[in-house]
Amino acid sequence: MAIGVFGGTFNPPHLGHLRLVRAFADRFALDRVLIIPTFVPPHKASPDLAQAEMRIQMCGLLFDDPRFEISDMEIRRGGKSYTVDTLETLRAQYPDEPVYLLVGSDMLESFDTWYRAGDIRRMCTVVAAVREKGKALDANGAVLLENYDPIELSSTAVREKVRAGEDVKPLVGDAVAAFIAQHGLYTDAYTPYRRLLREKLGDYRLRHSFCVADSARELAGLYGADPEQAYLAGLLHDVMKDSPREAQLAMIAQGGAELTAAERCNPKLWHAMAGEAFLRTVLGFDDETLLNSVRYHTTGRAGMCLLEKIIYVADYMSADRVYDGVDRMRRLARQSLESAMLFGLSFTISQLAQNEQPIHPDSVACYNEILETGKDR
Repeated sequence: MAIGVFGGTFNPPHLGHLRLVRAFADRFALDRVLIIPTFVPPHKASPDLAQAEMRIQMCGLLFDDPRFEISDMEIRRGGKSYTVDTLETLRAQYPDEPVYLLVGSDMLESFDTWYRAGDIRRMCTVVAAVREKGKALDANGAVLLENYDPIELSSTAVREKVRAGEDVKPLVGDAVAAFIAQHGLYTDAYTPYRRLLREKLGDYRLRHSFCVADSARELAGLYGADPEQAYLAGLLHDVMKDSPREAQLAMIAQGGAELTAAERCNPKLWHAMAGEAFLRTVLGFDDETLLNSVRYHTTGRAGMCLLEKIIYVADYMSADRVYDGVDRMRRLARQSLESAMLFGLSFTISQLAQNEQPIHPDSVACYNEILETGKDR
């Protein structure tokens, strides 16, 4: 009875793996395919590698075909997982059975650099499959898995989507997705907030929030603020932006604030006040620095702290912005926060004046303060 072998990190296993192994088993009429998660991958660092037992369990949930058997031999062996060691173990157990080793095209390209590659070829038939549609594959001494239509997917992409708060059921199936969620795999401290934003914001505003968070973290690194606090503030600064105006007004009232005359006639300002109230009353934040950075990210104000300035500027310079002058804003932001703020304030105030709209007193005070002090200009 021929034995198929498919190893990998499986961090996590996904539907691309499943399709590949099914095609492998069908093509070579394999009644038994060993799915072998590595203990420690020898060729790459994996800082977010899930525990071995969890990867074993996820493989069991995904590879539910009776032809497939999940093997923990490399995990039990410990240390770095070399394919040649696994094959020697299998050869000792099944000396007379043909063994087929399945590798992806990315692995085949570096196969000759594998530890004892010649011995691997001697002990098994290497079978290679393309990982990308339409890609030509140099067999390099392997048997090609012909007429295979791959799913272009990677475990890295799955992990990134989990961190971003996206639904990964279409990528890993319901059972593995539920396991990942149950055990909190591949998340970071901001994943709950990204999930919240996916519920409250449309696609455009969601992308903008992610971009502002990235810009805020960059600016914090340049100017000596806390990068993680800046990232969180940037992520949440527009949390109420896509909410109906009635909901924004209700949230402002819930937070105990009252609109001024300038604010009442300019609904575009409400989301910042509502956002501060949401963070305070719903999410339970009590960090006044972070709360104020959300509250004043649209108008600015006199006496802004470093984080407030960072969020104000990050909102103008984020990667999704495409207005005339954005390149200059990005250059200024990396030279001086005050110069970048003055540019942004001038842009906003002039636009409001041209449209005969009220200018918020906080914006005027902020603009005047920068001019009067001449800070870092």
